Amino acid sequence: MIYALIAILAGLLLLADTFISMRGFSGVIAALKPYETVIGIVALIAGVLHFWSLLGIALIMGGLMLGTRALTTVPNIGDELGSASNALTPFRGIIGGVTLVLGVMAFF
Repeated sequence: MIYALIAILAGLLLLADTFISMRGFSGVIAALKPYETVIGIVALIAGVLHFWSLLGIALIMGGLMLGTRALTTVPNIGDELGSASNALTPFRGIIGGVTLVLGVMAFF
């Protein structure tokens, strides 16, 4: 259940540009935005722990995109993690939608 909650939060943050214009979601997005990096790192770790599931792979990709600022400071592999995040950026909406849907499905 905790992985579903992490996936829902990561999906909402990944789809923030889409949801910001919707009434009611702007407050949720504004409340989550300061914790974007933390949620991204937690999503990345949760995805690694559940690597053999579709939810785990979606959490890894979402965590890479949300935790970019923290991941680039990792010695020796920070540049590679940053470039992986930049390569996934054009697919941010798709990955966010998949992560959100999988999180909702895992929650119920």
